[in-house]
Order: sequence, then C-alpha cells, then structure tokens
Amino acid sequence: MAAVLTVGAPAATSQEPPSVAADSARYAHDGEQRAFRDEQLPQSAMPGDRSKGVITPIGHQGFRLRYDGSALGRVNALERRYRALRPVSLTSWLNTRAYSAPHLSRCPTRVPLADADGFCWQRGSSDDLGWAYVPQGLTGSGEAEPRSGLWQGRSIVAASWASSYSHPSAPRSPNNRPWRGAKQVDHFMTVSFTDVTDRGRARYRSDLLVAPQRNGFAALKGHGDTLSWYGPHLFLYSNERLRVFDVRRLLATTASSGRVGVHRGAVSASWQQAALPQVAEYSFIGRRGCGSGSGETPCFSGASIDHGSALSPSLVTVETSRPTSRVVRWPLSPTSHLLRSDSRGLVRATAGYRVPLAGPQGVVQLEDQFYFSAMCPDARRRFGEPYCLYRGSNNGPVRVWSRTPAAAENLFYWPATERLWVSNESPYRKYVRPHPELNGRVVYNVSLED
Repeated sequence: MAAVLTVGAPAATSQEPPSVAADSARYAHDGEQRAFRDEQLPQSAMPGDRSKGVITPIGHQGFRLRYDGSALGRVNALERRYRALRPVSLTSWLNTRAYSAPHLSRCPTRVPLADADGFCWQRGSSDDLGWAYVPQGLTGSGEAEPRSGLWQGRSIVAASWASSYSHPSAPRSPNNRPWRGAKQVDHFMTVSFTDVTDRGRARYRSDLLVAPQRNGFAALKGHGDTLSWYGPHLFLYSNERLRVFDVRRLLATTASSGRVGVHRGAVSASWQQAALPQVAEYSFIGRRGCGSGSGETPCFSGASIDHGSALSPSLVTVETSRPTSRVVRWPLSPTSHLLRSDSRGLVRATAGYRVPLAGPQGVVQLEDQFYFSAMCPDARRRFGEPYCLYRGSNNGPVRVWSRTPAAAENLFYWPATERLWVSNESPYRKYVRPHPELNGRVVYNVSLED
C-alpha cells in the first residue's frame, strides 16, 4: 500500500497527500522472494499430501495468561474529559463514505474451491496492491454472535492490518530504501470492517488501533497477527500481548490528518476514519514470555473462536514452529465475553494439541476437527506461491484439502452459515509464475459440509 493512501483512507482532501496506487508492474520481485523465506516453512514431512504424524493431545497445565483491565478506566476518563470523544455505532459509521469491496467473481485472484464466495479490496487501490499495510488477522460477526451471525443486524467481516514497508515481503530499491511513494515506517495497526450483508455490494472502512493516554490516545504498534470477535470484544494478538478492544467504543475522527490523538479539540487517527482504543490485555506469565520451548506457553500466529459447545466457547490459538506446532484452547466467559479468569486474573488453558505442521498461520477447531492454513508440501519458497488449506482430526493425520491464494493468513468459522473464512496478505503481481491466478489479496469463504 502506498504511503499516501492508508487502509480504507478517505478520498484525498486539501489536507491530505494525493493518493498513489501501487503499480503491480513497477517493482522487481527479487526482494520480495528473498524476504518471504522467514515466513515460509514447507511441509517437508508430508509425503503424498498426508502428514507422517497425527494430531495428539499434550499437557497444557502450565499454559497461563494474566488479565489487566486497567485500560478501560483510562478510556472512560478520556470520554469524560473530551467532548469530541463520543462512541459511534459501528454499523452507521461503516456505511458512511465506505469503500467498495468487489465480489470475488470480479477479482483477478481465483480460489480453487467450487463454492467459494467472498470479496477483494477496492480494485487498484493500495489496499489491493500495496505493501505499507498488510492483512493479518480475520474474524467476523459470525464469531461474535454465533446464533444470528449478525452485529446490529448486519453481517460484518473484520481484518487486522500491519503497517510497515519493512514487512518481510516488501520490495526494496537497490540502495535498500523504500520504493517511491512508500509511507514512513510507523508499525501502526488498523482494522477494516466490511459489511457483507449484500454479498454483491460489500463495503468497508478502517480504524486505527490506539492506546488511551491521559491527554488523548496514541497509536499502538505491532504486527496484528490474529483477530477474533466475541460479543462486543475484539481480541488481537501482537508483541506477546493479547489486546482487547470494544467495538462499542469506536471513536470517529473529526479531522483528516496524519496526527494521532486530540489536538485543539479535533480527533485524528493517522488518516483513518476512526480510532478504536484498547480496553484490556492479557500477558504471558514467565520471564521469557511466550516461546516454542517445551515448557513455554506458545505464542500466537493464528486464532479463532470455537462455539462447538454453548456452555464452553473457547479461543483457539496456534503457534508457528517447526517441524511441528502447538494448538491451545483458552476458555471464554459467555457473560463477560472475555477470557475466563480466576480471582487473581489468571487464565488457564483447558486443552493443548501438537500438530504435524510447520509454520501454520491460521487455525479453526470444531470439536475434534481441525483446519489450518500453511505452505504446501511442494512449496519452493518463492513469492506468490500458493498456500494450502489442511484438515485433520484429533489422533488422526493432517491432509491437504486444497490450494489457496498466496501467503494465506488467518481463518475463522461462521457457525450460522457453516462456512470457513480465509484471507491472505500477498498482493497481485502479473509476473508471478506458474500460478498467477493464485496470487492477489482476497477474503473468501467456503462450505465445510462434506
């Protein structure tokens, strides 16, 4: 994404830099190919598209998180202090000056699943083609309200984006400087909300994720690795913190500016149309935080919510490791719509599994069934290479289900429609071979019915 048009940014004004669309043919892809290596872990232990090992339960008693809800008090204090900081309805805000998200059938990317449906980002925009903001987490109102699948009467999909031209996949110029038109590194995070109620006319807007401060708010920095939605709360993992946001506290901006915070009574959020303040967070317990060691709580690379039991919904997370990775279940409270903690604020994992996959980016668990996104077994670790969707069951092998567009990220399940949602981060490039039709950013869903 070009610097001058951030995720879902409004049309250019006299206060705003002119928009510059990312040119899919302008940049050489050598830098993109080199930098992808850290994220790409081919499934070397899957002969015949089936893993050698099986999904097995593991000990989870030492996996714990600590709750901190102090940010909510700071948000309340801010709203009392500044008249301009008044929460707005997500749905009414979303349908004001929103950008068009074309239907999947009108996108250049092809999904090799017969009943796939979905959308891509505004065609030709930096959301669609650029690198300064990169899609990461994915969730929707189907997770938030599993029975109806609606939030305020609308079907909504939410995606987190990480900001930085130094993203591992970003192309560089010969002198290692960002390409012409790139935004400055800030590592900010945004969330795009897309109204998909009318599947042929999806529209989206974006907000900046912020931390409340005494004199306003500041942009949160991180990678926005995962995004899940339960009740009014969004759970976003980044920088060894599981951050919590309340969509009922969305603060609309009153000025289009690169500033972040409240300045002379005007609310700005780095060109975004709203700010969403953090209200709580969970941290890992232990001197080393999270990690891939046998005694460490796994970090999160993907997350989703399992509503398989109405009495015990859980946040399901997966780490990126090799040659195997771990899945952990964290209990949710149907009353508070937060993770279920004890009197000391400790959250204890309720289950854990080891899966025979390297580097998974997304996970969904439905009772004993698991779904993952990761590189394919025959991957050559090149830019634009298709990823794969995998599925398996507890005490059973993991198998390739289908190829999916390049650099697949998070997954989530929409119970009311029984469909799996998938997103990816790699923008379209004409020169990609041998599968140009399988590169390009899309958000799609597919039925899980056999």
